[in-house]
Amino acid sequence: MAAVASVLCLALNGTGALAQSQSGYGPTPSLEGGDSVTEDIHQDDISAGAAVRIPGKPLKPWFDAKRRWNDKYGLKLNFSLQTLHQRSDNSTGETKAAAGRAEINGSWTLIGRGTKNTGRLTFRIENRSTLGTAIPPSKLGNQFGSGTLVGTGFSDYSEANLSELAWRQSLMNGRLKFVIGKISAVGWYGAHALSSPKRGFQNTAVQASNTRAFPGRGFGFGLGYELTPRLVAVAGIHDANAKTTGNPFDTIKQSEFLKSAEVRYYLTTPERARWDQVRLQLWHQDERVEASVPESYGANFVASKLMFGDRMMPFLFAGVSKGGAALFKKDVAIGTSFAFDTTASKARDVLGIGLAWGKPSNSSFQEQVTGELYYRFQLLDNIAITPSIQMIKNPIANPNETTVTVVGLRLRATF
Repeated sequence: MAAVASVLCLALNGTGALAQSQSGYGPTPSLEGGDSVTEDIHQDDISAGAAVRIPGKPLKPWFDAKRRWNDKYGLKLNFSLQTLHQRSDNSTGETKAAAGRAEINGSWTLIGRGTKNTGRLTFRIENRSTLGTAIPPSKLGNQFGSGTLVGTGFSDYSEANLSELAWRQSLMNGRLKFVIGKISAVGWYGAHALSSPKRGFQNTAVQASNTRAFPGRGFGFGLGYELTPRLVAVAGIHDANAKTTGNPFDTIKQSEFLKSAEVRYYLTTPERARWDQVRLQLWHQDERVEASVPESYGANFVASKLMFGDRMMPFLFAGVSKGGAALFKKDVAIGTSFAFDTTASKARDVLGIGLAWGKPSNSSFQEQVTGELYYRFQLLDNIAITPSIQMIKNPIANPNETTVTVVGLRLRATF
């Protein structure tokens, strides 16, 4: 219990504030990164204070109801609304982009409640739409030739989408875990605590190595085994042609797969694995015949560690690939975050800064350097505002642009 309390106090990169669970949701053991269903449910239920306090806690009846549903039925729910507005100074194409994203995340424990051998159904229903601009942020980088996305996670769906439906099972007293269903191949591997585009960095260059293949959400199977409390092996197989908004049955028939294996070492305790970690991933993707993508493979490494009273988290990742399925043949990124208490209420505010370099797999493109700085300000317990600035030097597909600046403002409400 002491370890769990420590994790709650860390919140998202530890501010020193006393964090509290609004719906009574504790951490759910998960093998995925910051944009997963289980991670969203847990992280968004934590309140570590805010700059503005609303008397009477008007959302308390709602969170009390969520607590009852979990206690009675084993059902955890998370709702969120977020928008991203961006503007760039490129000389050609569109320079403004905005989109909204609405999500419902759910985790329904149907087997083994109260034990470590649980079986749960997880799901995510979401809709994304452009807000008053010609393009969403996910396409803004295309306007000036950036290889990486400057507005990850803020695209445009034509309708609501079931982006996850999966069964997650824990066995052997929690040491063996597997997931099967429609899942993300991206979130499983190579992530760090600032990778989520809803809470952390916006540019894919500093979220994770782009020497990996990135299929959409589709059919997949993942398996993790705890060799020791601090050493975990993870492996998975995923549909290499999956499209998040497409019918997963349409692409799985092509029998072209992404296979991956990852070893993780936790530098301190398993409860702090999200922050204190070292990972090494190896992957292989079959030739995608219809897409004309050759057989490819690669490796990447990521390390991060909370330091200085859990107020700073430096990270480093690097990778190599061969075959052309990945954006970059080589890349390296470094960065850190700083947690601040801006008021006596100890708001959960985080400043993140990252710098990345990538050498494209396509030899006709130029090397790109990307920098990003953001400050996530917790205005209310359930509303965060995040201004950011990105600098893209030598966009890979545009030798006419030396440096492009992108400024953004992200708003996020959770309940």
